[in-house]
Amino acid sequence: MKFGKLSKVLAGLLLTVGVAQADLTAELHGVKGNADAQSKAFLKKIDAVGFQWAGNDNIQIPYFKKFHDKNLDLLSFFTVTNLDVMRELLLKNPDFGAYAPYNMLFYKLLDSKEKTTWFGHLDADLMLNIIGEKDEANRKTFKDMVASLDEVAMKELKPTESKKLEYTDKLPEQPLTKMVMKLPDSLKDTDAITEWTENWVETHDGAFVKNEFIIAGFLDFKLEYDDAEKEFSKYDAYWVSSLCHFKFSNSIFNHGEPQAGLFAPCSIYFYVPKGSKELHVGYANVKNWLATTGIKDEAMRKSIEEIDKKVVETFKSLGFELENASDAKKEAPVKKEAPAKKAA
Repeated sequence: MKFGKLSKVLAGLLLTVGVAQADLTAELHGVKGNADAQSKAFLKKIDAVGFQWAGNDNIQIPYFKKFHDKNLDLLSFFTVTNLDVMRELLLKNPDFGAYAPYNMLFYKLLDSKEKTTWFGHLDADLMLNIIGEKDEANRKTFKDMVASLDEVAMKELKPTESKKLEYTDKLPEQPLTKMVMKLPDSLKDTDAITEWTENWVETHDGAFVKNEFIIAGFLDFKLEYDDAEKEFSKYDAYWVSSLCHFKFSNSIFNHGEPQAGLFAPCSIYFYVPKGSKELHVGYANVKNWLATTGIKDEAMRKSIEEIDKKVVETFKSLGFELENASDAKKEAPVKKEAPAKKAA
C-alpha cells in the first residue's frame, strides 16, 4: 500500500475513534420576540390531544425581585402529561413517573443578546433512556404521546427557527435515584395507606421547604384514576410531586444556561406497590444535567452535584434508603427528621 493511501486510512480510523457519537438532548424551536402570549394560547389547545398542564410561567420576574438578576426576558416551565397514556405506561413500569409530567420549556434572553423565544422539551429517547425503558412497545407508546403534543406545538406556535442541543458524554451510571421506606405495620389496607400518605405528604413538603426547595406541582395518579373508575389496582398509592430549588435554579438558568430548564421542575414519583407496605420514590437526578446540557462552568457543575446530595440527604432524613446498590455504598447515613405533627 502506498504511503498516501495508508495516511488516508489512518486518518479515517482516527476520526472514527476520536469523534464521539452525539446524542440529542432536545430540539428547540424558535419564535421571534417574546412568545409568552403564544405559549399560553398553545396550552389551551393541548387538551384536544389528551394532555393537561400546570404552569410556572415568567419565572424571570420573581428571580429579579429576589436576586436582582435580569438576564432573561422570558423563562416559563409548563409541566404536561396525558393521563390516559400514562396509566397504560405506569401499569407496566412505575419509573415512567420521572416524566409524568415532563416539562415544556420556553425561554428568551434579553433583546440585547437575542430576539428569539426558544421552546421545547427533552428528547423522548433521552427521557426513555434515563428511566431505562427497554421494551420497544412501551417506548413507541411514549414517543407517540410526545409526538402528538409536538404536532400541536408546531401548528399553534409556527416556529421560524430550530436548533439542536446534543451531548456526547455518557449518562450517569444510575440516571434514576431510587429509594424505599417501610410503611408502619399498622396500615392494614389501601384506605389506611391513603390516609397515611395524605398526612405524610405534609411531612415531605415541610422537610423540603425547610431546605429551601419549592413544591411546584402535585398530581395524585391513584386518586385521578379511582375517581374516573379506571383500573389502577397495581398500586396502593401513586403520586408525583414537582420539585425545584429557587436559588439554585436562578444560579443556573438565569446565568447563561437557560436550556438546563428542560429538566425543571423535577418530577419526583412516589408509589406503594399493592400489598407491599413499602413507599418507593424515584426521580431523574441532576447528574443527568452534567452529561446532557452542555454546562462547562466548574462552579455550576459543583453546585449541581451539591444540590443532588441535598435531595438525597433530605429523603434519607425522612426514613428512605437508597435502592441503587452502587449509590447506597457511596452514601453515609443521615439523621432522620421527626414526623411533622398535624395541626389540631
